[in-house]
Amino acid sequence: MYMKRIVFFILTISLLGSCKKTTFDDPSSFTNDEANALIRDLGYKLVTSSVQTTFATTTSSAGTHFSLLADQTTNTNGNSSWWDFANEPRLRLNNNASYRGAVTWNTFYNNFYQANLDATIALDIINVQKKTILDNLGNDRTKDCEIAAYFSKGVAQGYLGVIFDRGLIVDEANLNTRSFPHSYKALIANSLRLIDTSIKLAEAWPSLKFDFLTGVSVSRENFIQLANSLAARILSSLPRDKQEAAALGAEHWNKVIAYADKGIKTDYTITTVTGGYYNQLVTNLVQRNTDGSGWLAPDIKIAYLADNTGNTPSFYPATGVLPPITSNDKRFAQYFGYTASFGIMLESRGRGLFTNYYRIRWYNSRNTLNTPGAINPYFLYEEIRLLTAEAKLWLKDYTGAAAALNNATAQRIAKGELPPVAATEDALRKALHYEYAIEIDGAGGAFVPFTFMRRNNLLIGGTPTEYPLPQLQLELAKTTVYSFGGKAFFNEKGSFGEVATAANEGWKLSE
Repeated sequence: MYMKRIVFFILTISLLGSCKKTTFDDPSSFTNDEANALIRDLGYKLVTSSVQTTFATTTSSAGTHFSLLADQTTNTNGNSSWWDFANEPRLRLNNNASYRGAVTWNTFYNNFYQANLDATIALDIINVQKKTILDNLGNDRTKDCEIAAYFSKGVAQGYLGVIFDRGLIVDEANLNTRSFPHSYKALIANSLRLIDTSIKLAEAWPSLKFDFLTGVSVSRENFIQLANSLAARILSSLPRDKQEAAALGAEHWNKVIAYADKGIKTDYTITTVTGGYYNQLVTNLVQRNTDGSGWLAPDIKIAYLADNTGNTPSFYPATGVLPPITSNDKRFAQYFGYTASFGIMLESRGRGLFTNYYRIRWYNSRNTLNTPGAINPYFLYEEIRLLTAEAKLWLKDYTGAAAALNNATAQRIAKGELPPVAATEDALRKALHYEYAIEIDGAGGAFVPFTFMRRNNLLIGGTPTEYPLPQLQLELAKTTVYSFGGKAFFNEKGSFGEVATAANEGWKLSE
């Protein structure tokens, strides 16, 4: 990066056209005007940094905590306070800067706001200063950078709105405020406006070159499809509970379908190259201990949902070892493996959190996806199908939702060989929950399947539905530190009337 990293951006933003100094890796110190003149590819570097940060953070290892909160994953390890997020009954989030678990909200907050800021400054160069952006070879990349900057800003702001209860919309390089006036709804609405702008510009720019990820060049067609896919994911992830999801109405869910219809047509994966992108979250989830057990193993919920006998409990027994399950789903044995070993799970931290399964799908023999040639899921086509089916469910088009899930190309049919889903509300919601748990899992990135469970009241009671702003940011803004979650706070409301702590009506009741 050629610009100093900004942790609390709202106190330190300055225009490139201002007279303030900006520190660069170059030992010299220039004014912003001097930097823009002397570093001819500054704008290109800003956009590259923004795009790379956005892609990496949408699948960051910080999403491990959401996987734990969604009971996709289990753990008793103190690393990054994972145990606290897996624990039952649920704990209140410890919004303290010294808390190890704060890495999850700090990572999302710092990275997405930095990506937003880098893109904002690049757009200021293009649209306010009216300057041409060159790459390191001297090629004019102004239009490419404009499209990429709007995209990166939109995705970053959208993810902030999905993850946090509030924030600050930063669309101007000279913004200077200490407040967080914008709700999660406002952040998401603005993010979609930005993504829409990037799509519209890309549609009008046939020669788009999207090469901002190391070793990866995204075609114009794929870029437009991916942007629509992410927009569908973000928009569907707005509601904090079932009541809010239903109240959003037809316009909202029809818009989700419209984005999904223009989304990806096949799985979008990225092959790891040296120094390039890799899916940190999936790397965490597929990693194995030396005995072959999972480091961050699938929660017992996975086996519970797939077991065709109904004998798997929702909480691991106090004694004994559960046998392998039998499942009607042919995918199960392809995606998950059984072991009698509990690996690094500690009985003193709750045997109910134990599991006998590990992940097979996406596993790499090097035990990491950060190795050249590894295949990283970024957005699966099946998620598009599920978004469409669920939107139809909210629209009460049960026949249409069932048709989407029962299509011959659906993975549950083509690979799983499962029977058709009935066109009833309960059957459809149950099938969608199952598909997000089995088919999507970690491939949904930072907050999927968590957000599906959130908007369908499937999170265990006491689970925080969103993160508070980090303590450091609140104290710098002289705002009271707050938090969410905990068994004593079922159905707690947030600042905007949303459900900030899940009611006790999830896929299983709270301990």
